[in-house]
Amino acid sequence: MSPPLRFIRKPYQGDKRKLVISIDVGTTYSGVSYAVLDPGLPSQIQGVTQYPGQDHIGGDSKVQSVVMYDKNDKVIAVGAETDRQVFPELQEIEGLQTAAWFKLHFRPPHLEREHDSEIKDLPQLPKNKTAIQVFADMLTYLFKSTKQYIRERQGVPFWNSLESSIDFVLSHPNGWEGKQQAEMRHAAVMAGLVPNEEEGKKRISFVTEGEASLHFCLNKIPDALNDHDGLMVVDCGGGTLDFSSYTRASDLFEFKEISPAECTFQGSVFVTHRAGAFLSETLKGSKYGTKEDINEMVNIFEKNTKPSFKSTTKSYWIKFGRISDNDTKYGIRSGTIKLDGKEIAKFFQPAVDSIIKIVEDKVKKSTIPMKVLFMVGGFATSDYLYQTLDNYFKKAGITIMRPDAYLNKAVAEGSVAHYLDRTVRSRVSKYDFGTPISETFNPNRPEHIARQDRAFYVASGDRWIGGAFSVILSKNTTVSEETEYRRSYDIQLSSNDVKSPWNESCSIQCYRGLEDHAPEWIDKAPNLFTHLCTVTADLSNLIRSLKPIVSEQGKTYYILRFSVVLLFGLTELDAEIAWTENVSTLMVSRAYTEN
Repeated sequence: MSPPLRFIRKPYQGDKRKLVISIDVGTTYSGVSYAVLDPGLPSQIQGVTQYPGQDHIGGDSKVQSVVMYDKNDKVIAVGAETDRQVFPELQEIEGLQTAAWFKLHFRPPHLEREHDSEIKDLPQLPKNKTAIQVFADMLTYLFKSTKQYIRERQGVPFWNSLESSIDFVLSHPNGWEGKQQAEMRHAAVMAGLVPNEEEGKKRISFVTEGEASLHFCLNKIPDALNDHDGLMVVDCGGGTLDFSSYTRASDLFEFKEISPAECTFQGSVFVTHRAGAFLSETLKGSKYGTKEDINEMVNIFEKNTKPSFKSTTKSYWIKFGRISDNDTKYGIRSGTIKLDGKEIAKFFQPAVDSIIKIVEDKVKKSTIPMKVLFMVGGFATSDYLYQTLDNYFKKAGITIMRPDAYLNKAVAEGSVAHYLDRTVRSRVSKYDFGTPISETFNPNRPEHIARQDRAFYVASGDRWIGGAFSVILSKNTTVSEETEYRRSYDIQLSSNDVKSPWNESCSIQCYRGLEDHAPEWIDKAPNLFTHLCTVTADLSNLIRSLKPIVSEQGKTYYILRFSVVLLFGLTELDAEIAWTENVSTLMVSRAYTEN
Protein backbone atom coordinates (compact mmCIF):
# COMPACT_ATOMS: atom_id res chain seq x y z
CA MET A 1 0.00 0.00 0.00
CA SER A 2 1.43 3.34 -1.02
CA PRO A 3 1.34 6.20 1.47
CA PRO A 4 -1.98 8.08 1.34
CA LEU A 5 -1.87 11.27 -0.66
CA ARG A 6 -4.13 14.22 -1.05
CA PHE A 7 -4.17 16.03 -4.33
CA ILE A 8 -2.93 19.61 -4.01
CA ARG A 9 -2.80 21.78 -7.10
CA LYS A 10 0.50 23.56 -7.62
CA PRO A 11 0.57 27.34 -7.86
CA TYR A 12 0.49 28.75 -11.38
CA GLN A 13 4.05 29.32 -12.57
CA GLY A 14 3.32 31.86 -15.31
CA ASP A 15 4.35 35.50 -15.01
CA LYS A 16 1.00 37.06 -15.92
CA ARG A 17 -2.69 36.41 -15.39
CA LYS A 18 -4.33 34.01 -17.84
CA LEU A 19 -7.74 32.51 -18.60
CA VAL A 20 -8.32 28.92 -19.78
CA ILE A 21 -11.72 27.73 -21.00
CA SER A 22 -12.68 24.12 -21.72
CA ILE A 23 -15.62 23.31 -23.96
CA ASP A 24 -17.19 19.87 -24.00
CA VAL A 25 -19.57 19.50 -26.94
CA GLY A 26 -21.33 16.24 -26.25
CA THR A 27 -23.69 14.21 -28.41
CA THR A 28 -26.72 15.27 -26.37
CA TYR A 29 -25.47 17.88 -23.90
CA SER A 30 -22.60 20.36 -23.75
CA GLY A 31 -20.82 22.13 -20.93
CA VAL A 32 -18.11 24.70 -20.20
CA SER A 33 -15.62 25.11 -17.36
CA TYR A 34 -12.90 27.68 -16.85
CA ALA A 35 -10.13 28.79 -14.52
CA VAL A 36 -8.39 32.09 -13.88
CA LEU A 37 -4.63 31.57 -13.58
CA ASP A 38 -2.94 34.05 -11.24
CA PRO A 39 0.87 33.89 -10.83
CA GLY A 40 1.90 32.21 -7.60
CA LEU A 41 -1.59 30.98 -6.72
CA PRO A 42 -3.32 27.60 -7.21
CA SER A 43 -6.18 27.87 -9.69
CA GLN A 44 -9.81 27.10 -8.95
CA ILE A 45 -11.95 25.43 -11.61
CA GLN A 46 -15.40 26.91 -12.09
CA GLY A 47 -18.31 25.89 -14.27
CA VAL A 48 -20.67 27.91 -16.41
CA THR A 49 -24.09 27.25 -14.89
CA GLN A 50 -26.37 29.55 -16.85
CA TYR A 51 -27.03 29.73 -20.58
CA PRO A 52 -29.35 31.87 -22.73
CA GLY A 53 -32.77 30.27 -22.80
CA GLN A 54 -32.63 29.01 -19.20
CA ASP A 55 -34.96 30.75 -16.78
CA HIS A 56 -32.94 29.96 -13.67
CA ILE A 57 -29.50 30.92 -12.38
CA GLY A 58 -26.92 28.45 -11.15
CA GLY A 59 -29.13 25.49 -11.80
CA ASP A 60 -27.57 23.59 -14.67
CA SER A 61 -24.03 22.97 -15.84
CA LYS A 62 -25.18 21.39 -19.10
CA VAL A 63 -27.15 22.56 -22.11
CA GLN A 64 -28.68 20.71 -25.06
CA SER A 65 -26.37 20.06 -28.03
CA VAL A 66 -28.96 21.19 -30.56
CA VAL A 67 -28.87 23.90 -33.23
CA MET A 68 -31.98 25.05 -35.10
CA TYR A 69 -32.04 26.83 -38.47
CA ASP A 70 -34.80 28.44 -40.50
CA LYS A 71 -35.52 27.57 -44.12
CA ASN A 72 -32.81 30.00 -45.21
CA ASP A 73 -30.18 28.18 -43.08
CA LYS A 74 -29.96 31.00 -40.56
CA VAL A 75 -29.39 30.06 -36.90
CA ILE A 76 -32.52 30.82 -34.90
CA ALA A 77 -32.01 28.82 -31.69
CA VAL A 78 -29.18 26.96 -29.96
CA GLY A 79 -28.86 24.98 -26.75
CA ALA A 80 -31.48 25.79 -24.13
CA GLU A 81 -33.27 28.02 -26.64
CA THR A 82 -34.32 24.91 -28.62
CA ASP A 83 -36.65 23.49 -25.94
CA ARG A 84 -40.05 23.56 -27.65
CA GLN A 85 -41.92 23.20 -24.38
CA VAL A 86 -40.30 26.41 -23.10
CA PHE A 87 -40.41 28.14 -26.48
CA PRO A 88 -43.59 26.86 -28.22
CA GLU A 89 -43.27 29.58 -30.86
CA LEU A 90 -40.62 27.39 -32.51
CA GLN A 91 -43.45 25.13 -33.70
CA GLU A 92 -44.76 27.90 -35.92
CA ILE A 93 -41.51 28.59 -37.79
CA GLU A 94 -41.81 27.51 -41.42
CA GLY A 95 -39.10 25.18 -42.68
CA LEU A 96 -37.54 24.65 -39.23
CA GLN A 97 -34.40 22.49 -39.46
CA THR A 98 -32.93 20.80 -36.39
CA ALA A 99 -29.35 19.55 -36.03
CA ALA A 100 -28.92 16.99 -33.24
CA TRP A 101 -26.31 14.29 -32.59
CA PHE A 102 -24.12 16.19 -35.08
CA LYS A 103 -20.98 15.26 -33.13
CA LEU A 104 -21.32 11.66 -34.29
CA HIS A 105 -20.95 12.77 -37.91
CA PHE A 106 -17.25 13.36 -37.13
CA ARG A 107 -16.71 9.72 -36.17
CA PRO A 108 -13.74 7.84 -37.68
CA PRO A 109 -15.14 5.00 -39.81
CA HIS A 110 -12.74 2.39 -38.45
CA LEU A 111 -14.34 2.52 -34.98
CA GLU A 112 -17.52 0.92 -36.31
CA ARG A 113 -15.44 -1.97 -37.62
CA GLU A 114 -13.51 -2.47 -34.38
CA HIS A 115 -16.59 -2.68 -32.15
CA ASP A 116 -20.19 -3.67 -32.68
CA SER A 117 -21.98 -0.46 -33.53
CA GLU A 118 -25.59 0.56 -33.81
CA ILE A 119 -24.82 3.81 -35.60
CA LYS A 120 -27.35 4.02 -38.36
CA ASP A 121 -30.13 6.36 -39.21
CA LEU A 122 -28.38 9.29 -37.53
CA PRO A 123 -30.49 12.44 -37.54
CA GLN A 124 -29.68 14.14 -40.82
CA LEU A 125 -27.85 17.42 -40.86
CA PRO A 126 -29.68 20.45 -42.29
CA LYS A 127 -29.49 20.21 -46.07
CA ASN A 128 -26.94 23.00 -46.54
CA LYS A 129 -24.85 22.45 -43.41
CA THR A 130 -21.81 20.31 -42.70
CA ALA A 131 -20.99 18.83 -39.31
CA ILE A 132 -18.14 21.35 -39.00
CA GLN A 133 -20.50 24.27 -39.59
CA VAL A 134 -23.03 23.03 -37.03
CA PHE A 135 -20.22 22.38 -34.55
CA ALA A 136 -19.00 25.94 -35.12
CA ASP A 137 -22.49 27.34 -34.48
CA MET A 138 -22.65 25.37 -31.23
CA LEU A 139 -19.22 26.69 -30.21
CA THR A 140 -20.33 30.24 -31.00
CA TYR A 141 -23.30 29.89 -28.63
CA LEU A 142 -21.20 28.33 -25.87
CA PHE A 143 -18.44 30.93 -26.18
CA LYS A 144 -20.87 33.85 -26.12
CA SER A 145 -22.64 32.30 -23.13
CA THR A 146 -19.32 31.91 -21.33
CA LYS A 147 -18.31 35.48 -22.17
CA GLN A 148 -21.55 36.84 -20.75
CA TYR A 149 -21.31 34.59 -17.67
CA ILE A 150 -17.73 35.62 -16.80
CA ARG A 151 -18.27 39.31 -17.55
CA GLU A 152 -21.24 39.37 -15.18
CA ARG A 153 -19.17 37.82 -12.39
CA GLN A 154 -15.65 39.14 -13.00
CA GLY A 155 -16.38 42.41 -14.76
CA VAL A 156 -15.99 43.68 -18.30
CA PRO A 157 -12.44 45.06 -17.80
CA PHE A 158 -11.30 41.64 -16.55
CA TRP A 159 -12.65 39.91 -19.67
CA ASN A 160 -11.31 42.54 -22.07
CA SER A 161 -7.81 42.25 -20.60
CA LEU A 162 -7.63 38.48 -21.24
CA GLU A 163 -9.88 37.77 -24.23
CA SER A 164 -7.12 37.93 -26.87
CA SER A 165 -4.95 35.35 -25.07
CA ILE A 166 -7.48 32.78 -23.83
CA ASP A 167 -6.34 29.16 -24.10
CA PHE A 168 -9.11 26.75 -25.11
CA VAL A 169 -9.28 23.03 -24.41
CA LEU A 170 -11.65 21.00 -26.58
CA SER A 171 -12.53 17.49 -25.45
CA HIS A 172 -13.41 14.59 -27.73
CA PRO A 173 -14.07 10.83 -27.53
CA ASN A 174 -11.09 8.51 -27.11
CA GLY A 175 -11.44 7.29 -30.68
CA TRP A 176 -11.14 10.70 -32.34
CA GLU A 177 -7.81 11.33 -34.09
CA GLY A 178 -5.93 14.00 -35.99
CA LYS A 179 -8.53 14.43 -38.73
CA GLN A 180 -11.29 15.01 -36.21
CA GLN A 181 -9.09 17.36 -34.17
CA ALA A 182 -8.34 19.35 -37.31
CA GLU A 183 -12.05 19.65 -38.07
CA MET A 184 -12.75 20.79 -34.52
CA ARG A 185 -9.96 23.36 -34.71
CA HIS A 186 -11.39 24.64 -37.99
CA ALA A 187 -14.80 24.95 -36.32
CA ALA A 188 -13.22 26.89 -33.44
CA VAL A 189 -11.76 29.37 -35.91
CA MET A 190 -15.13 29.70 -37.67
CA ALA A 191 -16.76 30.33 -34.29
CA GLY A 192 -14.36 33.17 -33.52
CA LEU A 193 -12.67 31.54 -30.55
CA VAL A 194 -9.24 32.28 -32.07
CA PRO A 195 -8.07 34.09 -35.20
CA ASN A 196 -7.24 32.14 -38.35
CA GLU A 197 -3.47 32.30 -37.91
CA GLU A 198 -0.84 29.93 -36.53
CA GLU A 199 -0.43 31.70 -33.20
CA GLY A 200 -4.17 31.72 -32.70
CA LYS A 201 -4.56 28.06 -33.60
CA LYS A 202 -1.88 27.15 -31.04
CA ARG A 203 -4.25 28.36 -28.33
CA ILE A 204 -6.54 25.41 -29.16
CA SER A 205 -5.53 22.13 -27.51
CA PHE A 206 -7.31 18.80 -27.15
CA VAL A 207 -7.86 16.15 -24.53
CA THR A 208 -9.63 12.81 -24.73
CA GLU A 209 -12.76 12.40 -22.69
CA GLY A 210 -11.15 9.49 -20.84
CA GLU A 211 -8.13 11.51 -19.75
CA ALA A 212 -10.28 14.50 -18.81
CA SER A 213 -12.42 12.19 -16.69
CA LEU A 214 -9.36 10.84 -14.86
CA HIS A 215 -8.37 14.40 -13.91
CA PHE A 216 -11.93 15.01 -12.70
CA CYS A 217 -11.74 11.93 -10.46
CA LEU A 218 -8.36 13.04 -9.10
CA ASN A 219 -10.00 16.17 -7.76
CA LYS A 220 -13.04 14.38 -6.32
CA ILE A 221 -11.90 11.04 -4.87
CA PRO A 222 -8.09 11.03 -4.66
CA ASP A 223 -7.98 8.47 -1.82
CA ALA A 224 -9.13 5.78 -4.25
CA LEU A 225 -6.08 6.48 -6.41
CA ASN A 226 -3.39 5.92 -3.78
CA ASP A 227 -2.41 2.38 -4.76
CA HIS A 228 -0.23 1.45 -7.72
CA ASP A 229 -2.86 -1.03 -8.90
CA GLY A 230 -4.66 -0.45 -12.16
CA LEU A 231 -7.74 1.68 -12.45
CA MET A 232 -10.14 2.23 -15.31
CA VAL A 233 -12.23 5.25 -16.17
CA VAL A 234 -15.42 4.65 -18.16
CA ASP A 235 -16.93 7.87 -19.46
CA CYS A 236 -20.55 6.99 -20.15
CA GLY A 237 -21.70 9.71 -22.48
CA GLY A 238 -24.60 10.39 -24.76
CA GLY A 239 -23.05 8.94 -27.91
CA THR A 240 -19.95 7.04 -26.85
CA LEU A 241 -18.56 4.92 -24.06
CA ASP A 242 -14.89 5.79 -23.55
CA PHE A 243 -12.52 3.43 -21.74
CA SER A 244 -9.13 4.50 -20.33
CA SER A 245 -6.80 2.49 -18.08
CA TYR A 246 -4.09 3.92 -15.80
CA THR A 247 -1.81 3.20 -12.90
CA ARG A 248 0.11 5.50 -10.64
CA ALA A 249 3.59 6.02 -12.04
CA SER A 250 5.21 7.36 -8.86
CA ASP A 251 4.51 8.26 -5.25
CA LEU A 252 3.27 11.58 -6.55
CA PHE A 253 0.04 12.10 -8.44
CA GLU A 254 1.52 11.04 -11.75
CA PHE A 255 -0.16 8.43 -13.90
CA LYS A 256 0.63 6.39 -16.96
CA GLU A 257 -1.73 4.74 -19.37
CA ILE A 258 -1.41 0.96 -19.32
CA SER A 259 -3.48 -0.06 -22.32
CA PRO A 260 -4.76 1.65 -25.47
CA ALA A 261 -7.87 3.77 -25.00
CA GLU A 262 -11.11 2.44 -26.44
CA CYS A 263 -14.30 4.03 -27.73
CA THR A 264 -17.62 2.39 -28.61
CA PHE A 265 -20.90 3.79 -29.88
CA GLN A 266 -23.14 2.57 -27.07
CA GLY A 267 -23.97 5.78 -25.22
CA SER A 268 -27.31 6.70 -23.73
CA VAL A 269 -28.83 7.95 -27.00
CA PHE A 270 -28.93 4.38 -28.25
CA VAL A 271 -30.99 3.32 -25.23
CA THR A 272 -33.51 5.97 -26.24
CA HIS A 273 -33.27 4.91 -29.88
CA ARG A 274 -34.09 1.29 -28.97
CA ALA A 275 -37.03 2.47 -26.86
CA GLY A 276 -38.36 4.42 -29.83
CA ALA A 277 -38.03 1.41 -32.13
CA PHE A 278 -39.87 -0.77 -29.58
CA LEU A 279 -42.71 1.72 -29.19
CA SER A 280 -43.06 2.11 -32.96
CA GLU A 281 -43.33 -1.65 -33.41
CA THR A 282 -45.64 -2.14 -30.42
CA LEU A 283 -48.07 0.57 -31.51
CA LYS A 284 -48.09 -0.32 -35.18
CA GLY A 285 -51.78 -0.29 -36.09
CA SER A 286 -52.81 1.90 -33.17
CA LYS A 287 -54.07 5.42 -33.79
CA TYR A 288 -51.41 6.48 -31.29
CA GLY A 289 -48.61 5.00 -33.39
CA THR A 290 -48.14 8.22 -35.35
CA LYS A 291 -44.73 9.82 -35.64
CA GLU A 292 -45.85 12.74 -33.47
CA ASP A 293 -47.14 10.50 -30.65
CA ILE A 294 -44.10 8.23 -30.76
CA ASN A 295 -41.79 11.25 -30.60
CA GLU A 296 -43.69 12.54 -27.57
CA MET A 297 -43.39 9.14 -25.86
CA VAL A 298 -39.68 8.99 -26.63
CA ASN A 299 -39.16 12.48 -25.20
CA ILE A 300 -40.91 11.46 -21.97
CA PHE A 301 -38.87 8.24 -21.85
CA GLU A 302 -35.66 10.27 -22.30
CA LYS A 303 -36.47 12.83 -19.60
CA ASN A 304 -38.25 10.69 -17.02
CA THR A 305 -38.33 6.93 -17.57
CA LYS A 306 -34.72 6.30 -18.54
CA PRO A 307 -33.09 8.19 -15.65
CA SER A 308 -35.55 6.82 -13.07
CA PHE A 309 -35.40 3.19 -14.22
CA LYS A 310 -33.96 0.93 -11.50
CA SER A 311 -35.72 -2.44 -11.38
CA THR A 312 -36.74 -5.14 -13.83
CA THR A 313 -39.50 -6.25 -11.47
CA LYS A 314 -41.45 -2.98 -11.68
CA SER A 315 -43.54 -1.41 -14.39
CA TYR A 316 -43.04 2.13 -15.63
CA TRP A 317 -45.55 4.51 -17.21
CA ILE A 318 -45.08 7.05 -19.98
CA LYS A 319 -47.65 9.83 -19.77
CA PHE A 320 -47.90 11.29 -23.28
CA GLY A 321 -51.50 12.31 -23.89
CA ARG A 322 -54.83 13.37 -22.37
CA ILE A 323 -57.04 11.44 -19.97
CA SER A 324 -59.44 10.79 -22.85
CA ASP A 325 -56.75 8.99 -24.91
CA ASN A 326 -57.39 5.25 -24.63
CA ASP A 327 -56.61 2.17 -26.69
CA THR A 328 -56.81 -0.88 -24.40
CA LYS A 329 -55.79 -3.25 -27.20
CA TYR A 330 -52.38 -1.59 -27.21
CA GLY A 331 -52.14 -0.97 -23.47
CA ILE A 332 -52.92 2.73 -23.59
CA ARG A 333 -55.08 4.07 -20.78
CA SER A 334 -55.77 7.70 -19.91
CA GLY A 335 -53.01 8.94 -22.20
CA THR A 336 -50.46 6.60 -20.60
CA ILE A 337 -48.60 3.53 -21.87
CA LYS A 338 -47.04 0.99 -19.53
CA LEU A 339 -43.59 -0.51 -20.07
CA ASP A 340 -42.44 -3.64 -18.27
CA GLY A 341 -39.12 -3.29 -16.43
CA LYS A 342 -37.74 -6.38 -18.16
CA GLU A 343 -38.43 -4.77 -21.52
CA ILE A 344 -36.69 -1.54 -20.54
CA ALA A 345 -33.67 -3.56 -19.37
CA LYS A 346 -33.31 -4.85 -22.94
CA PHE A 347 -32.79 -1.27 -24.11
CA PHE A 348 -29.83 -0.99 -21.72
CA GLN A 349 -28.36 -4.45 -22.35
CA PRO A 350 -26.10 -3.66 -25.35
CA ALA A 351 -24.41 -0.91 -23.32
CA VAL A 352 -23.99 -3.27 -20.35
CA ASP A 353 -22.56 -5.97 -22.61
CA SER A 354 -20.16 -3.51 -24.26
CA ILE A 355 -18.77 -2.33 -20.92
CA ILE A 356 -18.39 -5.86 -19.57
CA LYS A 357 -16.67 -7.10 -22.73
CA ILE A 358 -14.10 -4.31 -22.92
CA VAL A 359 -13.38 -4.21 -19.19
CA GLU A 360 -12.89 -7.97 -19.02
CA ASP A 361 -10.62 -7.87 -22.07
CA LYS A 362 -8.45 -5.17 -20.51
CA VAL A 363 -8.32 -6.96 -17.16
CA LYS A 364 -7.27 -10.16 -18.92
CA LYS A 365 -4.48 -8.51 -20.89
CA SER A 366 -3.17 -6.26 -18.12
CA THR A 367 -0.12 -7.27 -16.09
CA ILE A 368 -1.30 -4.88 -13.37
CA PRO A 369 -4.35 -5.89 -11.29
CA MET A 370 -7.41 -3.75 -12.02
CA LYS A 371 -9.07 -2.85 -8.72
CA VAL A 372 -11.16 0.27 -9.33
CA LEU A 373 -13.52 1.34 -12.11
CA PHE A 374 -14.73 4.93 -12.14
CA MET A 375 -18.01 5.69 -13.89
CA VAL A 376 -18.51 9.28 -15.00
CA GLY A 377 -20.63 11.06 -17.59
CA GLY A 378 -24.34 11.71 -17.83
CA PHE A 379 -25.19 8.05 -18.57
CA ALA A 380 -23.34 7.03 -15.38
CA THR A 381 -26.11 8.66 -13.34
CA SER A 382 -28.33 5.72 -14.32
CA ASP A 383 -28.80 3.68 -11.15
CA TYR A 384 -29.76 0.64 -13.21
CA LEU A 385 -26.55 0.78 -15.24
CA TYR A 386 -24.43 1.33 -12.14
CA GLN A 387 -26.06 -1.39 -10.05
CA THR A 388 -26.00 -3.96 -12.84
CA LEU A 389 -22.28 -3.43 -13.42
CA ASP A 390 -21.50 -3.28 -9.70
CA ASN A 391 -23.21 -6.62 -9.12
CA TYR A 392 -21.28 -8.16 -12.00
CA PHE A 393 -17.80 -6.86 -11.29
CA LYS A 394 -17.75 -7.26 -7.53
CA LYS A 395 -17.28 -11.01 -8.18
CA ALA A 396 -13.96 -10.16 -9.85
CA GLY A 397 -12.85 -7.94 -6.99
CA ILE A 398 -13.38 -4.71 -8.95
CA THR A 399 -14.92 -1.80 -7.09
CA ILE A 400 -17.09 0.56 -9.12
CA MET A 401 -17.21 4.17 -7.95
CA ARG A 402 -19.11 7.27 -9.00
CA PRO A 403 -17.65 10.60 -7.85
CA ASP A 404 -19.93 12.51 -5.52
CA ALA A 405 -20.51 15.39 -7.91
CA TYR A 406 -22.33 16.32 -11.07
CA LEU A 407 -21.19 13.43 -13.26
CA ASN A 408 -22.37 15.13 -16.44
CA LYS A 409 -19.79 17.92 -16.00
CA ALA A 410 -16.83 15.56 -15.49
CA VAL A 411 -15.32 16.12 -18.94
CA ALA A 412 -15.61 19.91 -18.96
CA GLU A 413 -14.13 20.27 -15.48
CA GLY A 414 -11.57 17.53 -16.04
CA SER A 415 -10.38 19.20 -19.24
CA VAL A 416 -9.35 22.31 -17.30
CA ALA A 417 -7.68 20.09 -14.68
CA HIS A 418 -5.78 18.37 -17.50
CA TYR A 419 -4.53 21.75 -18.69
CA LEU A 420 -3.47 22.78 -15.17
CA ASP A 421 -2.06 19.53 -13.78
CA ARG A 422 -0.96 17.25 -16.64
CA THR A 423 -0.78 14.22 -14.37
CA VAL A 424 -0.71 11.65 -17.21
CA ARG A 425 2.93 11.26 -18.17
CA SER A 426 2.72 8.52 -20.77
CA ARG A 427 0.18 6.89 -23.06
CA VAL A 428 -0.06 3.65 -25.03
CA SER A 429 -0.09 3.62 -28.82
CA LYS A 430 -3.13 1.85 -30.19
CA TYR A 431 -1.79 1.19 -33.70
CA ASP A 432 1.43 0.76 -35.69
CA PHE A 433 2.55 4.10 -37.15
CA GLY A 434 5.01 4.51 -39.98
CA THR A 435 5.54 5.38 -43.62
CA PRO A 436 5.55 3.54 -46.98
CA ILE A 437 9.04 2.72 -48.26
CA SER A 438 10.87 0.87 -51.02
CA GLU A 439 13.27 -2.03 -50.50
CA THR A 440 16.23 -3.19 -52.57
CA PHE A 441 14.90 -5.87 -54.92
CA ASN A 442 16.06 -9.36 -53.91
CA PRO A 443 15.31 -12.10 -56.47
CA ASN A 444 15.71 -14.71 -53.71
CA ARG A 445 12.77 -13.40 -51.72
CA PRO A 446 9.34 -14.77 -52.76
CA GLU A 447 7.66 -11.53 -51.56
CA HIS A 448 9.79 -9.56 -54.01
CA ILE A 449 9.25 -11.95 -56.89
CA ALA A 450 5.48 -11.74 -56.34
CA ARG A 451 5.69 -7.94 -56.64
CA GLN A 452 8.36 -7.54 -59.29
CA ASP A 453 5.91 -5.69 -61.53
CA ARG A 454 6.40 -2.69 -59.26
CA ALA A 455 10.22 -2.88 -59.27
CA PHE A 456 12.07 0.15 -60.63
CA TYR A 457 15.65 1.29 -61.20
CA VAL A 458 17.25 4.01 -59.07
CA ALA A 459 20.18 6.31 -59.84
CA SER A 460 22.87 3.77 -58.85
CA GLY A 461 21.48 1.19 -61.27
CA ASP A 462 20.02 -0.98 -58.51
CA ARG A 463 16.43 -2.21 -58.58
CA TRP A 464 14.08 -1.20 -55.78
CA ILE A 465 10.57 -2.37 -55.08
CA GLY A 466 7.86 -0.19 -53.54
CA GLY A 467 4.89 -0.90 -51.32
CA ALA A 468 6.61 -1.91 -48.08
CA PHE A 469 5.65 -0.40 -44.72
CA SER A 470 8.25 0.84 -42.27
CA VAL A 471 7.06 0.95 -38.67
CA ILE A 472 8.35 3.93 -36.70
CA LEU A 473 6.17 3.55 -33.60
CA SER A 474 4.86 0.09 -32.78
CA LYS A 475 1.45 -0.81 -31.43
CA ASN A 476 1.13 -1.09 -27.62
CA THR A 477 4.24 1.00 -27.01
CA THR A 478 4.29 3.16 -23.88
CA VAL A 479 4.95 6.67 -25.13
CA SER A 480 6.16 9.49 -22.91
CA GLU A 481 5.62 13.14 -23.76
CA GLU A 482 9.34 13.76 -24.25
CA THR A 483 10.28 10.71 -26.33
CA GLU A 484 10.83 10.97 -30.07
CA TYR A 485 10.38 7.95 -32.33
CA ARG A 486 12.52 8.22 -35.41
CA ARG A 487 13.82 6.17 -38.29
CA SER A 488 16.36 7.14 -40.93
CA TYR A 489 15.75 6.73 -44.66
CA ASP A 490 17.88 7.07 -47.79
CA ILE A 491 16.94 8.28 -51.24
CA GLN A 492 19.17 7.98 -54.30
CA LEU A 493 19.42 11.05 -56.53
CA SER A 494 20.92 11.50 -59.98
CA SER A 495 23.23 14.32 -61.09
CA ASN A 496 20.26 16.18 -62.57
CA ASP A 497 18.30 15.87 -59.31
CA VAL A 498 20.90 17.71 -57.25
CA LYS A 499 20.82 20.68 -59.61
CA SER A 500 17.15 21.45 -58.91
CA PRO A 501 15.17 22.47 -55.81
CA TRP A 502 14.15 19.36 -53.88
CA ASN A 503 11.08 18.90 -51.68
CA GLU A 504 10.77 15.57 -49.92
CA SER A 505 7.33 14.39 -48.80
CA CYS A 506 6.44 11.46 -46.56
CA SER A 507 3.00 10.03 -45.94
CA ILE A 508 2.47 9.15 -42.28
CA GLN A 509 0.15 6.16 -42.00
CA CYS A 510 -1.16 3.83 -39.35
CA TYR A 511 -2.16 0.19 -39.52
CA ARG A 512 -5.47 -0.56 -37.80
CA GLY A 513 -5.46 -4.34 -37.92
CA LEU A 514 -6.07 -6.50 -34.85
CA GLU A 515 -2.75 -8.34 -35.18
CA ASP A 516 0.17 -7.50 -32.91
CA HIS A 517 2.28 -6.30 -35.83
CA ALA A 518 1.62 -4.59 -39.15
CA PRO A 519 2.35 -6.65 -42.29
CA GLU A 520 5.54 -5.86 -44.18
CA TRP A 521 3.59 -5.10 -47.35
CA ILE A 522 0.70 -2.67 -47.56
CA ASP A 523 -1.10 -4.67 -50.27
CA LYS A 524 -1.69 -7.51 -47.79
CA ALA A 525 -4.35 -5.41 -46.05
CA PRO A 526 -4.74 -2.13 -47.98
CA ASN A 527 -8.05 -1.24 -46.33
CA LEU A 528 -6.47 -1.32 -42.88
CA PHE A 529 -3.82 1.30 -43.62
CA THR A 530 -4.94 4.90 -43.08
CA HIS A 531 -3.18 8.05 -44.27
CA LEU A 532 -2.85 10.51 -41.37
CA CYS A 533 -0.86 13.40 -42.81
CA THR A 534 1.90 14.36 -45.21
CA VAL A 535 5.03 16.00 -43.89
CA THR A 536 7.14 17.89 -46.45
CA ALA A 537 10.60 19.43 -46.21
CA ASP A 538 12.65 21.61 -48.56
CA LEU A 539 15.98 19.78 -48.74
CA SER A 540 17.51 21.92 -51.50
CA ASN A 541 20.36 23.18 -49.30
CA LEU A 542 21.15 19.66 -48.19
CA ILE A 543 21.44 18.12 -51.66
CA ARG A 544 23.86 20.84 -52.77
CA SER A 545 26.32 19.58 -50.15
CA LEU A 546 26.09 15.89 -51.08
CA LYS A 547 29.18 14.07 -52.32
CA PRO A 548 28.96 12.01 -55.53
CA ILE A 549 29.24 8.21 -55.38
CA VAL A 550 30.10 5.88 -58.26
CA SER A 551 28.23 2.59 -58.28
CA GLU A 552 29.50 -0.82 -59.43
CA GLN A 553 27.62 -0.18 -62.66
CA GLY A 554 29.67 2.96 -63.16
CA LYS A 555 26.78 5.34 -62.51
CA THR A 556 27.21 8.53 -60.49
CA TYR A 557 24.58 9.08 -57.82
CA TYR A 558 24.01 10.82 -54.49
CA ILE A 559 22.50 9.57 -51.23
CA LEU A 560 20.05 11.87 -49.50
CA ARG A 561 19.59 10.85 -45.84
CA PHE A 562 16.94 12.18 -43.47
CA SER A 563 14.86 10.98 -40.54
CA VAL A 564 11.12 10.78 -40.02
CA VAL A 565 10.26 11.63 -36.41
CA LEU A 566 7.00 11.00 -34.57
CA LEU A 567 6.11 12.67 -31.29
CA PHE A 568 3.13 10.96 -29.75
CA GLY A 569 3.14 11.75 -26.06
CA LEU A 570 0.52 14.49 -26.23
CA THR A 571 -3.06 14.22 -27.42
CA GLU A 572 -2.03 15.26 -30.94
CA LEU A 573 0.42 13.39 -33.14
CA ASP A 574 3.28 15.49 -34.51
CA ALA A 575 5.33 14.27 -37.48
CA GLU A 576 8.66 15.75 -38.53
CA ILE A 577 11.32 15.34 -41.18
CA ALA A 578 14.71 16.03 -39.63
CA TRP A 579 18.08 16.35 -41.34
CA THR A 580 21.54 17.77 -40.72
CA GLU A 581 23.05 20.54 -42.78
CA ASN A 582 26.73 21.52 -42.68
CA VAL A 583 27.52 18.66 -40.31
CA SER A 584 26.14 20.32 -37.18
CA THR A 585 22.94 22.20 -38.02
CA LEU A 586 19.78 20.19 -37.29
CA MET A 587 16.78 21.19 -39.41
CA VAL A 588 13.16 20.16 -38.85
CA SER A 589 9.95 20.38 -40.87
CA ARG A 590 6.76 19.55 -38.97
CA ALA A 591 3.23 18.47 -39.82
CA TYR A 592 0.18 17.71 -37.66
CA THR A 593 -2.27 14.93 -38.40
CA GLU A 594 -4.72 17.19 -40.19
CA ASN A 595 -5.21 15.38 -43.49
